[in-house]
Amino acid sequence: MIQLQRLGPQITDEDGFTRSGIRSYHEYVVLARLPMVEGVAARVVGALQKRVGHSPMAIENIAEDLNLSKRTLQRRLQQQESSFAQLRDSLRFHYAIKYLIEEHMSVDSVSSALDFSDRTSFTNAFKRWTNLSPSVFRKLFRDYA
Repeated sequence: MIQLQRLGPQITDEDGFTRSGIRSYHEYVVLARLPMVEGVAARVVGALQKRVGHSPMAIENIAEDLNLSKRTLQRRLQQQESSFAQLRDSLRFHYAIKYLIEEHMSVDSVSSALDFSDRTSFTNAFKRWTNLSPSVFRKLFRDYA
């Protein structure tokens, strides 16, 4: 437990106790649920899901899949108070946990499957989502699958 407390920032909970910024595996799974969206945002999430693991997930590709221009897609998402980056980020977080823990994929394989430009970009995004590197996350939660 001492090592865990060194990994993340210290957080004071509602009872005044200080704990590390690390959550339980269940909490990460809940945080990584796919967004419940409607309209064009739901179509974007669906198009992204079809591309995970084998096709680029850039906005231009998704707009083409939906027969929209990039700008029209951005405008429609903005009308729904959403953005392409937010939706793609949520989907990537969901699949990152699934691939690391349930599928036992390597960090490089997950990075590639989720269409990150390189391993470092994926690692930085994963740290932003969890306060942990992908390899540390896997070591902590590998027994949960």
